[in-house]
Amino acid sequence: MPKENQKQNWIVWLIAALIFLALLLAFAFAWHAKKSARPKTIVFGDSLMAIARGEDSVPDRLSGLLGEPVFNAAFGGTTLAKNGSASEELSMAALKNAVIANDFAPQQQVSIKSAATEYFDELVDALDASDFRGAELLLVTHGMNDYLSGIPLENTADPNDESTYAGALRTVVTGLRKAFPNCRIILVTPTFAWYCNAEKSCEEIEFGGGTLDAYAAKEREVAAELQVELIDLYDLYEHEKQEDWERFTSDGVHPNATGRELIAERIAAYLEEHP
Repeated sequence: MPKENQKQNWIVWLIAALIFLALLLAFAFAWHAKKSARPKTIVFGDSLMAIARGEDSVPDRLSGLLGEPVFNAAFGGTTLAKNGSASEELSMAALKNAVIANDFAPQQQVSIKSAATEYFDELVDALDASDFRGAELLLVTHGMNDYLSGIPLENTADPNDESTYAGALRTVVTGLRKAFPNCRIILVTPTFAWYCNAEKSCEEIEFGGGTLDAYAAKEREVAAELQVELIDLYDLYEHEKQEDWERFTSDGVHPNATGRELIAERIAAYLEEHP
């Protein structure tokens, strides 16, 4: 090949390489611009954390006690396990994958218009705009809706079955640990609950998977198995009498102002005692 042609080819390849590099840098800049938020403390969970959102929720109170921002990533009505419902992509088992991949496209496709879900789209956008590589503490606070939905506790044939409570706990912890080895992960049990209309407690009613104390016990078991920290809220409320629900909750399940303060205080106290 003539030297002139070789020189021309070399110039063409050099220009192509420079264009590719420019495009790569532009993509990286755009990605970092999009992923502008770098939350350090994140609370994943259901309506126990999402209730009173923006109006003195548990994460808001916890933020005040810790003296630092706390990102409230809780979606009311969602479960830890995959449940086959329209909101499955908002389950913790699915959110774990989105956080690891830093890609919330599946969550962007979820369309739920039921009551008390008005903030879902805004929260998904906030998650999508966040870079989780700087996360230092993840609190996983699911369990109440797994109980209410009758999610199976365990699949002995497949310990990592994400359609079960224990299986989802295992994959969430192990997946997040692998992706963020320097991040502290803490499981948080659900609180005690009452069913006012039936005048019974969560230890007397079950929805297919067991009573709520069985879910709390399973969470403790998995935490010990995986050697992950756990904050136990199940005994937080006094519950000797059926009427005790009025002291700590608005409806027997969701914490009122007193309940939210107690939850935030216990989590903050644990973090202070175990820095």
